[in-house]
Amino acid sequence: MAEDAQLIRRGPGTTVNFHGTVKGPAAERWYIANEPGGPSIAGLRKTAGRLQALIQAAMTAEMRLRCHGARWSFSEICDPAGGWILQTDQLNWQFRLSASSLDPGFRGIAEELLLAQCGASIAEINAELENNGQALRTSGASNGQTIAGAIGTGVHGSAVDVGAMQSQVAGLHIVTATRSLWLERPSDPVMGADFASKLGAELVRDDLLFEAALVSLGALGIVHAVLLRTTGRYLLRSWLMPLPTADVTRALNTLDFAGAPLPLAHARPYFFQAVMDPARPDTMHCTVRYKQPCPPGHVRDNALKSGYEAGNDLPGVLAKLLDVAPAMRQTVVSLLIKSELRPFADRLGLPGETYSYTAARPGSAGSAMAVPVGYTSRALDLARRVFAANTGAPVIIACRFVRRSPGLLSFTRYDPCCVLDVDGLDNEAVRTVMEGVRAAFDADGLPYAQHWGKLHGLTAARVRSSYGSNLDRWTAARHRLLPDTAQREVFSIPLFDSLGLNA
Repeated sequence: MAEDAQLIRRGPGTTVNFHGTVKGPAAERWYIANEPGGPSIAGLRKTAGRLQALIQAAMTAEMRLRCHGARWSFSEICDPAGGWILQTDQLNWQFRLSASSLDPGFRGIAEELLLAQCGASIAEINAELENNGQALRTSGASNGQTIAGAIGTGVHGSAVDVGAMQSQVAGLHIVTATRSLWLERPSDPVMGADFASKLGAELVRDDLLFEAALVSLGALGIVHAVLLRTTGRYLLRSWLMPLPTADVTRALNTLDFAGAPLPLAHARPYFFQAVMDPARPDTMHCTVRYKQPCPPGHVRDNALKSGYEAGNDLPGVLAKLLDVAPAMRQTVVSLLIKSELRPFADRLGLPGETYSYTAARPGSAGSAMAVPVGYTSRALDLARRVFAANTGAPVIIACRFVRRSPGLLSFTRYDPCCVLDVDGLDNEAVRTVMEGVRAAFDADGLPYAQHWGKLHGLTAARVRSSYGSNLDRWTAARHRLLPDTAQREVFSIPLFDSLGLNA
């Protein structure tokens, strides 16, 4: 494999994900950058050529290839497991598109479209959009992820009446060993044939391939660029307050907020989150955000803020402390709730100003399961029972809400969903509670699906139970995109082998 100034080999090494929950060996570490001279479609085409050559080299060497962006996932989905890694976070070009590049059948305007390369972070995308009058409809509570990783694992977003991150995707550029494809839905053409030609890609409009590629898990090829359909920028007006659980139970199970003691009684929340300490289940710490128009003169604060900075290992220290002194659990959790869930009122900001967390939290752990919203109280009750048998575990339970989202393997597959997060300090007790909750859901027959990018207990049986025939359709799409065993093998990892995703 020929190296050059844009594709550099750095030899074997150890890779660690952003949160420190996964560490693994890599036989080769590759780093790729764009052509000098600034963003251009011609430069994208050259980078796609380098990606394709590297895929072919990995196949020749009989090595698996895993792309790393921000390495934000808690799970082993980013673990190279002894294969090659390709660091893609420098592939962060963003493009505004001209009307002349669009398909005549496009139902929209050029100003709402943003073409983002795979390594562009959500923070970078927010800045580009919000400084130019646009905004994402939804994003996660954090914005350090790259766009390819966020959609590829189905990051579930932050809006009650909007789908997950991938619901904003209108097109995808995918590179395999033998093909370069620009993918769209047949029912929603966006880019013209000339655009695909300049990119060096086939224009493919196919529902099955598009729905499979939205949540690809990195198993269908390299997602090189993503076309996002955005909206006019808006402000979020936010409150965080403790409320009696009884006062919000109806809203948790119906998303009907009538009668709930929320700040704006006659406005529907754009975002709603309820966090519970399972040792004190009578109180919910509720974050409520309302969408409102953004005045033309609003000046964006481009300074990202975070209560944690890289190297701040307080969660790790506390987790180790509780391993040896579990009786201190309530003191520690109360301390963290006071720090992280301190009440505030009537804060105003753009989405990128509101969701500005980009720093690591070493020593923390997160898991997430989507359930139908009507099962929220049942899921909470099962989770509390598990905690009651593990009262030393420093965990909190959070409920967030999202609409059913596109993508054959989208874990937010119910309409609407409650995403139940079991988060805490990363120690043995917390991981025991996480698996205990999953086992309780299994035993109860409660329908659920797990976040691909968070800590999980995925098995082939659980994946089949969650996705049913969608799993077969995703596998069929994978065989069409990667028609032989060698091509499928280069984009697999041990997790996929164990779950039947590398069939």
